[in-house]
Amino acid sequence: MKKIKIKIRYIILTVILLILAFNEGNRTLVRRILEQRKLNENIKSAQEQNNLLKERIYYLENEASYLERMVRSELNVIAPGEIEYRFSTKK
Repeated sequence: MKKIKIKIRYIILTVILLILAFNEGNRTLVRRILEQRKLNENIKSAQEQNNLLKERIYYLENEASYLERMVRSELNVIAPGEIEYRFSTKK
């Protein structure tokens, strides 16, 4: 009797899973949930990048040494009288 009840439960569970799997509405719902997760990750990444850029703008506006460091690193500018050393990476 116990084996029959267990088999009936498995059959009912299988039928429910098949109904959910082959129902277009449920598949659409799952796709939308996955899409929403991806969009939330994109939003979080954009917010982090926005915060970094805001911090960079703040330092550019308020710290002269930061501006000088950025110009030197991004534009490869050297001050008059400085000696620039370049190292070859070729072997």
